[in-house]
Amino acid sequence: MTGPADYQVYWGDFHKHATEPVATLDRIDEALIDASHNVDIYPVLCYPFTWFAAGDIGFEYRVTDRDRWGMREETVQNRPQFLEWWDRIQRAVADHNDPGEFVTFPGYEWNGNRRAWGDHNVIHFAEGGPLDDAWKLPRLFDHLNDLEMPALAIPHHTAYKAGERAKDWELHDPALSPVTEVYSTHGSSEGVGTPVPMDANPSMGPRASGGSFQDALEQGHRVGVIASNDGGGLPGSWGDGVAGLWATDLTREAVWDALTARRTYGTTGDRITLWYELAGEPMGGVVETDEPVTATVEVDCARPLDRVELVAEGRVRETYTHASRWEYPAEDERATYSVLVEMGWGPTPEYGDWHGAENEFDGDLTVTDGDLAAVQPRFNGWGQRYDHDGDSCSFSVTTERDSPVYEVTQGFVCTVSGTAATTLSLALDRHEDVTVALGDLLGDTHVVAFTEDCYDRIAAEFGRAREDIDNPDVAYHNARKVKFHPAAPASACRATVEFADLPADRDHYYVRLAQRDGQYAWASPVWIE
Repeated sequence: MTGPADYQVYWGDFHKHATEPVATLDRIDEALIDASHNVDIYPVLCYPFTWFAAGDIGFEYRVTDRDRWGMREETVQNRPQFLEWWDRIQRAVADHNDPGEFVTFPGYEWNGNRRAWGDHNVIHFAEGGPLDDAWKLPRLFDHLNDLEMPALAIPHHTAYKAGERAKDWELHDPALSPVTEVYSTHGSSEGVGTPVPMDANPSMGPRASGGSFQDALEQGHRVGVIASNDGGGLPGSWGDGVAGLWATDLTREAVWDALTARRTYGTTGDRITLWYELAGEPMGGVVETDEPVTATVEVDCARPLDRVELVAEGRVRETYTHASRWEYPAEDERATYSVLVEMGWGPTPEYGDWHGAENEFDGDLTVTDGDLAAVQPRFNGWGQRYDHDGDSCSFSVTTERDSPVYEVTQGFVCTVSGTAATTLSLALDRHEDVTVALGDLLGDTHVVAFTEDCYDRIAAEFGRAREDIDNPDVAYHNARKVKFHPAAPASACRATVEFADLPADRDHYYVRLAQRDGQYAWASPVWIE
C-alpha cells in the first residue's frame, strides 16, 4: 500500500557524527554494522571540531578534563587530525556501501562561519571529495559547484536566531540544498509557532523567526524536507528524526535522485509510510495550473493516526481527523493490528549504587494462532539486534537509565494478523515468559514488572532482605519491565485522504501529520505555478 509501484520508501539518517567528541573512529566499522541494522541509508559524517581552552589553540580538552578547562571554545576550520579522520571515514564508507542492502555516502559538518550563515552538512556522492573548511558559505558553495563529482549542502536546525546559527535563506542554492532538516534532536525547525518545540539545546535556543522551513517557503525557495538525528550514537535513533525517501531502488544513484527531486519526508521517529501528491504530482514537484487542485495523502502509521493537516503559506488550510473513522473488529474476525512492545526501565542510581545497571533483554517474540507480518524497531543505542522470521522475532536489546549510551526503553512495533484469541509471547533468557492475548490488548495495556528479580538483586547487591525494606516502592521503581501497548487495528493507522477544490493561487502545499502518541511527520511541498 501507499505510493506508486515505481517507488519504494527507504529510511536514512543524514546527520549522525562518527568522530570526536561525540563518537569515536576506533569503532567505526562496528558502528556502520549497527547502522545497517537500523537504517537503509547513512551518510557517515566527519565532525571536524574539538574543544580547546581559551588562549591555547594547540591543546585540546576532553570531557574528563573538566576541572582544567577554565573557559573553552569550539575549534573552527581544519586541524591536521581532521584530515586524518576524513581519510578514515572515506575508507570505511567505501568498505560498507552495499547497493541493495545498505547505502553509504561520505560527508561532514561544515566548520566555517556557521554563526553567520547557519549550519550545513556536506554530502559527497562518492569518495574522493575534499574536507572543505571555507570560512564563508558563498565560498563553500562555489567550491562544491566546481567539483566534478556532485555534492549537497543540507541545512539543519535552521530555526534559531538569525545571525546565531540560523539558516540565512538569502543565500540559497537549490541544486546544492534541495532539502532541509525540518526535525532533529534539536526539535522542529518547521516554524516558530508550529506544534513540535525546539528546546533541546538551550545554549543555541530559543527558536526565532527568519530561518525556519516556513521562512524559506515564504521567501520563495523550493526546498523539501527530511529529518535526521544530529550528534553521536546509533544512526536513526528513534525520537531524534529519520528521513523517508521514495526511490526506485537502494543505490547511491536512486537515493541521490530522490533527494534532488525532493521526493522526501521526515518523521520524529516512527517509520510512518507517507505518500503525498498534488494534482498527480509527487511531493517535491511543481504543478503548472490555474485550476483548483486536489491533494491526495496516503498514510500507514506505526501507531494510531490522529490527524492530517495541509499547510500552505504558513497556515493550516485543511484538516482531516481520524479518531472517529475506525472501530475494533469483532472478536472472531481476523484482522491486522499494530502492537507496540517495549522493554526496559530497571534500576536507577537515584536509589543506590547498582552494579550492572544495564538491562539485557534477549529472547523471542512469538505469535500463536496468527501471523507476525512485520516488525519495526524503536531502537536507541548501540548493539541492538532483531531478526524477524515467520511468526517469531528473535532479539537482543540493551537499555539503561541515566546512560549516555542506551535509552530507558527499546521496543518494536509489531504488525500482527489474527483474532482476539491470537497470543503474543515473550520468551526471555533472564526473566519469566510473558504471554498476552490480542483480545486483552483491545483498548488496554499489559505491563509486567519483574519485581521478584529486583528483590533478588537488592539482596545480592545491598544485603537487604525483603523484610528489611521499609518502603516497597524501591522494588517496583527499580524493576525491569515489559509493556504491551494497546493493539490498534489497521483501520486506526491507515488512511487515504483527499483535499479537493484547493485554490491554485497558493504558492505551495505541504503535509504535516500526527499520530495520537505525539509522533509527527512532514512531507515535502508541491509547488504551483
